[in-house]
Amino acid sequence: MTKTIKTVSFAAAAILVVIICTFLIIRQTHENVLSKETVVKKVEASYEGKVTKATQSKDKKTYDITLENPKGTYFVKADAISADILSMNRVKAVNPSAMTEKEAEHLALERVPGTVKKQTRQSQVATYTIQKEDGKTYEVKVDMQAKTVLSADQISSKDQQKTPITKKEAKTIAERKTGGTADDADLEESEGTLIFEVDVDLPDNKEATVKINAYTGKVANIVYED
Repeated sequence: MTKTIKTVSFAAAAILVVIICTFLIIRQTHENVLSKETVVKKVEASYEGKVTKATQSKDKKTYDITLENPKGTYFVKADAISADILSMNRVKAVNPSAMTEKEAEHLALERVPGTVKKQTRQSQVATYTIQKEDGKTYEVKVDMQAKTVLSADQISSKDQQKTPITKKEAKTIAERKTGGTADDADLEESEGTLIFEVDVDLPDNKEATVKINAYTGKVANIVYED
C-alpha cells in the first residue's frame, strides 16, 4: 500500500514538474513577443508603403499585416518575436491611371500628324479618324489604359463612305448652311441611306429642316417653314 502511494506521489510530482516547466516556457515566450507597434515599424522601415491593419495570431507567434503601397495591397506574415517576414503576398494590384482623352488624341496625332475629323470611345479604347495634309485618312486606335497606339490604318474612300458623321457634325453643317442655330438632329433611314434631319432656328424667327447624308455630310434638302 505504501509502495503504491509512493508511486502515485512520484507520478503526480512528475506531472506537476511538466506543467510548471510548460508554464514557464509559455510565459517566457510571451514575455519575448514584440508589441504590434514595434513589428509595424519594422515592416514599414523594410518595405515601401503603409501598414493599414495588423493583428496577432491566436497562438501569439505571428502577426498578420496588411501593407498598401503604389503597386498594390500585400498580406504580410511576421514573426512575433523577431519581426522577421515569414511570407509576403500581393492580394490586389493597382492599375496605373488611364490617359485622358486629350492625351490620347495627342498620342494619335504623334503617330499620324493631321486633323482629327472624328473621335469615338469604347471602354478604354479611343478611335480617331485623322486626315493628313495629302488628303489621306487614317483610323488610329489608342489604348488609354496601356497608353499605347494599338493600330493606325489608312481608310479607303469606299470605307470612309461607310462611316456615319456624328450628330454634332450634322448640326454644325446645318448651321453653316442656313446661318441659324441647330435645335435637334434625328438619324433616320431613307431609301436605304442614313439621313440626319436637323431642325434649325433661323435669325428671322422662322425655322428650317435640313436633311444631311449621314455618310458623306452633304446637304440633301432644306425645307424652310413660315
